[in-house]
Amino acid sequence: MWYFAWILGTLLACSLGIITALALEQSEATKAKAAEDNAQ
Repeated sequence: MWYFAWILGTLLACSLGIITALALEQSEATKAKAAEDNAQ
């Protein structure tokens, strides 16, 4: 059953990477919007 734990771990790692990428993208978009609002 080691393969079951391996699949779960791999899926968890991929999910964490995707969530982190989305969070960073959202954070950068928020910073860009704030900078744009301050420039006006």
